[in-house]
Amino acid sequence: MLNSLIFISTFLAMTSSLGLGFFSLFRNYRSRTVILWFLTTMAVAIWTGGYLLVVLSKTDILAFIFLKLVYIGAVLIPILSFNFIASFLYEETHYKILIKIGYIVALVFLILITFTKIVISGVQYMENFHRYEEVETIGFKIFLVYFLFYAVAGVYLLIKGYQSSGGFLRRQIFYLILASVVGFAGGISNFITDLTGIYPYGQLVVWLYPVFITYGIFMDEIQIKIKY
Repeated sequence: MLNSLIFISTFLAMTSSLGLGFFSLFRNYRSRTVILWFLTTMAVAIWTGGYLLVVLSKTDILAFIFLKLVYIGAVLIPILSFNFIASFLYEETHYKILIKIGYIVALVFLILITFTKIVISGVQYMENFHRYEEVETIGFKIFLVYFLFYAVAGVYLLIKGYQSSGGFLRRQIFYLILASVVGFAGGISNFITDLTGIYPYGQLVVWLYPVFITYGIFMDEIQIKIKY
């Protein structure tokens, strides 16, 4: 039953990311903030799509290929999300160096994941979760530090922005904070599963991440349409 729920919620996360990402781009394709959000949703779609393919894989060889796809998405999400948040809050210039470092680190991890076993060393079969990655590597631990740093830094920026803002912007930031907590908690629960075997309950609510953020970005337009 729980495996079915994980599969369904992951499918919802993939489709909502794709749908709302393109919706956002079509609404305002000239906005740098929206473009960054679109790229973030595509990274989420890569992660969740790869996850579904891993579950459906019949062999360890195929599962390992798709696990690389999962981690390509996982590498891109934190830095793209942080860049999006900085842009949304008009803080991108202040964090320019941190953003550049994040993209350089992400590029290094993309190369390592694609061509080596330094981050993901193989595939293990877990009775309750089908196939999962073997991550008892120093590369995974460094990756986890990178992921957590940019995830927490993004939430920190949002909390700062929430405290210093008011009115409509404050309400927007609230939904971005809610989305970030839900989304990254879901992602981190998968890493906990990798390390401990505990069920990734956070995965059940990841699909809310693109919903809350898209609503936060366009809530003025959405509320006007609902009102009239």
